[in-house]
Amino acid sequence: MELRMTKIQAVVIVIAALLAFPISAQAGSLSGTWSGSGYVEPTNGKRESVRCRVTFSRQSSKVYGVRAVCASPSTKIIQTGELLMVNPNRYVGDFYNAEFDIAGRVRVRLSGSSQKVTFSSKNGHGSMTLRKN
Repeated sequence: MELRMTKIQAVVIVIAALLAFPISAQAGSLSGTWSGSGYVEPTNGKRESVRCRVTFSRQSSKVYGVRAVCASPSTKIIQTGELLMVNPNRYVGDFYNAEFDIAGRVRVRLSGSSQKVTFSSKNGHGSMTLRKN
């Protein structure tokens, strides 16, 4: 009986430790600089490849600021935004491009040291995969 109580106590301690850490600490860390590539498809144009360097800055336990510098064969794009953690590895938010006055929605699915990003606006949509630097 003494050994059984020790196992139960160990399980309780592990569960308590997991609950003591915020969910964002249990998930992969979004903070920092990420780089990768994907595509952008304007509603009135053809699909172009794009490479990006994206920096995520934690603003609160569930909110991150975003700054992305991207380049396609035809232009350089700088966008800013904000993401909200909707569950441990998924984020949803808005982006804004001041130069072209374009706003839209962005979704991020984090998986360890990589993430899948999709974005859309009335001007087009796109997707990319980023890896942590």
